[in-house]
Amino acid sequence: MLVIKNLIEVKKLNKIIFYDEETNDEVLFEIIDSTIFNGNKYLLVADKDEQATILKETIDKNDNLIYSLIENEEEFQQISLILMESDEYDIEFG
Repeated sequence: MLVIKNLIEVKKLNKIIFYDEETNDEVLFEIIDSTIFNGNKYLLVADKDEQATILKETIDKNDNLIYSLIENEEEFQQISLILMESDEYDIEFG
């Protein structure tokens, strides 16, 4: 789990609704940051409780944008380290 700490004037311009197909739950996330790594786009998002996660952007066969949780632990750690370099917020692993 990631927790956003000391959010310093990050412009939250975009929101995204994450739909979990397994539980049928919807969670509203605010996009905090994004990065591109190895040709893939990743979003750092936070929910209303400032619990954060990283979503990976992909495109399905119908050209729809799909955002999914990163299942590969090594990939998650690499992207986390990149996002931790920002001076606009602090990330804590919980």
